[in-house]
Formats: sequence, C-alpha cells, structure tokens
Amino acid sequence: MKIIPIFFPNAGCKHRCVFCNEWMATMRTFPTSICEEVRKAYEFYHGNEDSELALYGGTFTGIKDWKGLLKEAESCALEVGIKKIRISTRPDEIEDVDFLVNHHVTFVELGAQSMCQEVLDSSKRAHSVNDVKKAVESLKKANVKVSVHLMTGLPNDTKAKSVFSALEVAKLKVDGVRIHPTLVLKKTELEELYLQGKYTPQSLEDALDWVSDMIAIFLNANVTIERLGMYQDAQTLSNVVVGPYHPAFGELSRASLYRKFLLSTSADKVHAPKKLRSQIVGRNKDLGVEFEENDRIWVESENGRTFFDEWLREYVLKIKEMAGCDL
Repeated sequence: MKIIPIFFPNAGCKHRCVFCNEWMATMRTFPTSICEEVRKAYEFYHGNEDSELALYGGTFTGIKDWKGLLKEAESCALEVGIKKIRISTRPDEIEDVDFLVNHHVTFVELGAQSMCQEVLDSSKRAHSVNDVKKAVESLKKANVKVSVHLMTGLPNDTKAKSVFSALEVAKLKVDGVRIHPTLVLKKTELEELYLQGKYTPQSLEDALDWVSDMIAIFLNANVTIERLGMYQDAQTLSNVVVGPYHPAFGELSRASLYRKFLLSTSADKVHAPKKLRSQIVGRNKDLGVEFEENDRIWVESENGRTFFDEWLREYVLKIKEMAGCDL
C-alpha cells in the first residue's frame, strides 16, 4: 500500500502549538489545484490501485470548507484509481464521521502528542486527553482505522509521562502510531523558549531510551508502528535549530529495545529473522552476541532460552510501574 500525500500546511489549525511551524517542516504551500496536486503526486510516488490519498499537514477537518475540499479530492482520486483516503487532523475536530465514511475516508491520523494534560497545556495544544479518547471511539465505531501521533520531550514531559501516554493509547486499541521526539524548529515559540533557557531538548540518548520503551508497549499490544522519528530532507533539516534528530532514528530506537533485551538476558547467542540482524546485533555489535537466523526471536544464555515475546510481556509490566502523569 502506497501513500500519496497532498499537503495543507497549517490549514484548519485554529491554535499555534509551541513546537509548530508546519510550513518550515514541509517547505510546502497550500495547493492551488487539488486535482493537479493529486495527479502529480500519483505520478511522483508511482501510485497504483492499492494506493491511499493522504491529506496531510494541517487540521483537515478544521478547514472552513473541508467538506468541499474532501469531495474535490475524492473526485480527483477516483479519476486516477485511488479508492481510499486518509486525513490528518486534531482529536477535537472530529464531528461528522458519517461524512468522512461516505467520501472514502478509511483512515484518520490524530495528532494527540501526549495523553498527559499538563504536557498538552504546556505545549498549547488547546485540546484535552478526553478529546483524544472520544475521537478514537467515534472513528472506530464507524469502522474507520485510527492512527495516533505521539511526541516525546515536549515542555514538562518526562519519561514517565511519555510511557504513560503510550500505555493509554495502547488501551484505545488504535490501528497504528507514529512517534517522534520534539525538534526545535526555527520561528516557533519553542525556539524562543530554548534561546531563553526555559526549554531543554532531549538528548539523542534519552530520546532513544524513551521511545524504545514506547515501542515495547505497542509491540506487546500488537499496534502497528507506522513511523519513528520526524523525516527531514536536506532542505527542511536546515530549519531544525536543535533536538535529537538522526536520519536512522527508527532503526536506532528499535535497536535500543533489542539492546535492553540482550543485556537483561545476558545473551550469548540470539536467534531472529534475517531482516532484523542489523537492528539486533548490527547496531549492538559491541555486545559481541552471536546471531543465527530463525523465525522467532529468542536468546541463549547461561540461564537457558528466553523468547522475546515472553520477555516483552514482563518488561512492559515493569514499565507500567514507573508510568504516570503526576510526576
């Protein structure tokens, strides 16, 4: 399945979050012709009959004439053979779910960012945790798939709060998640706070530690992890002032979780699918653990065999003990 993205930077956003400069993040402007953008994107991304048109970059259902835009995008999508549409929006801008369903919207990405109200308020999100829960419930009731976007390292965030957010989202039984650490972008309120010494960004090491624990939670809950880290190309990367950016953040985050697995089991040899070799031992080669191909992930040590899925269940139980929003 290929995603064919069309961007509406900041469109429909009634509030300015402290971290946001959507135009700087995408270097794109509001499309002047929806159909032209659909055709160009379809060709550029080599679309096919399994493709989904994605209306990204703002609060789509917050745009004044979002219904008209959706109908236009739907018509253009059907012309090139796309029959599924996904949108990104805020949890407090989900109202007419039936209209979404009736116009080929099958997937909604919700920008929650955190499930701790203090973090939301400090980031000037202007929506509540309950808004997230209500939006997910209404969409799933209509058989619309839901993905939730979470961020780590926002103002007043802690590891306990980020882990709590992951646990709360997992409880909602969403279809997917996207996680990325907060980057300080130019011309944002967060940049001003950083320059004033009132905000300290995460280190890459801390970001990998926090996100790897969140990965553990979602793997254990069978929630699809759609993306880890914020994509930046050479042009948009120049707008990042500071923050835990790494071009292979997703790979490093998963490797960090496997490192915890190897270390806690004192592994001598690990068995795993070939495709995971880089994440498990390639990025953790300093541990000197031997690798052998296998359909399941498990390790050998002086203590015997330990299977990854069994270890994961126990590890998530430990994570729960430190999670909370009142720290």
